[in-house]
Amino acid sequence: MISWSAAINLMLQSIPAHLMAYWPFRDRLRFPLWKALLPVCLLQIAETVFFGTIVQAGGDGMKLAYGFALVYMGIYFFSVRDSRSKILFLYLFITDYTMILWGAAAFLEARFFYDPGANFTSWKSVLFTLAVMAVTAPLMLRYLNQAKEKVFSTDAPEFWRTAWLIPALTICIVQAYTGDLSPEEVRSFRFLFARVLLLLCAFAFYSILLDALDGIRRQAALTEQAEVQEQLLNLQRMQHDQLLQYNEEVKTARHDLRQHLNVIWTYLEKDDIDGLKEYLTAYERKLPPDIRRTFTKNFALNVVCTHYAEEARKYEIDYDVELDMPERLPVNEPEVCALLGNLLENAVEACREVRHSAPFIRVRGAWEESHIVFAVDNSCEKEPAWKDGRLLSSKREGGFGTGTRSVQRTAERSGGTAKFTYQDGVFYASIFLYE
Repeated sequence: MISWSAAINLMLQSIPAHLMAYWPFRDRLRFPLWKALLPVCLLQIAETVFFGTIVQAGGDGMKLAYGFALVYMGIYFFSVRDSRSKILFLYLFITDYTMILWGAAAFLEARFFYDPGANFTSWKSVLFTLAVMAVTAPLMLRYLNQAKEKVFSTDAPEFWRTAWLIPALTICIVQAYTGDLSPEEVRSFRFLFARVLLLLCAFAFYSILLDALDGIRRQAALTEQAEVQEQLLNLQRMQHDQLLQYNEEVKTARHDLRQHLNVIWTYLEKDDIDGLKEYLTAYERKLPPDIRRTFTKNFALNVVCTHYAEEARKYEIDYDVELDMPERLPVNEPEVCALLGNLLENAVEACREVRHSAPFIRVRGAWEESHIVFAVDNSCEKEPAWKDGRLLSSKREGGFGTGTRSVQRTAERSGGTAKFTYQDGVFYASIFLYE
């Protein structure tokens, strides 16, 4: 036999909680939403049947619920692509809400339909659960949508490693102070106030925390802007040094030109064409490189491209750039320059490790109406490592790549996207920026 009222009551509490957990993060799932929810729903049906059977036999089924909760959490971790700490933080917050939802429904039932032998799994419990859920679920879902944007846009690993303890402690406090679920205890206003006030404290804390996250994000943005300006300044210094070196080489070449002309005339007088060709070929190799090439009309972007053209020349990398950009960019110019600089720096680093083929870097970019598009492809013999949808650094073992992360943040700030893929020895970066 099975207690259908207990089973349905558990289902009403659980299914909305699962939906709240997955719906706001549907764009971060490893699978389509229905595929992620299918195993959860099947497990929930199994749990519901077992729970109803245990209640019918006189048990409370709480140990079963705790065991299944750990399984659901494991599936959630596997399904959502992001930091485990952030996912745990939000999942425990939803668990807080579910526990307090059940507590409020149980209080109303005990208050209006007092029964000393009640276990809060009757059909009346179903109706009260539905009523409390109808009032609170829309507000909770709206709050979650706002919270997840701030949580996932704040990149502070050290902070998130401990932040999940706060909702976890809230759950512990709820269990410690309102764990007695006897009808006499549940119908008291002390029970209601304890659960509701804990919920309000959780919301208040989360509001303060999310405001603090805004401050962290703004601070990170300012730090990143300072780094961008420093990076551009360094590029301009290096280009200045290159120009000075180039000028010295040109002066030397001019000084030696008369001697070279004498040698050329000597070969011509002897009618030694083959010797002349060999001499001119050797002379051409010693000429200073043309670092004054214009890659784009935009001065700042041209500085970036010119610097990495010289880097590519040093390491014998085939460097092909086509940028159709206006003189003035319609977006934050320093950020765009830093973005392209990060992409080219990573490309040069990858090409330097190539041993079994001729390394190359291909850069394409264009401004079209309200958006800018970049595509940077480069040789890359070793496939990059990924974790939680982010590239790991090849320089810091176990750490994330700061260059690609900076590119992603720049793209996201403009409402655009940054996509990185690897295939057959080539790393592809595609960037969309919007005005």
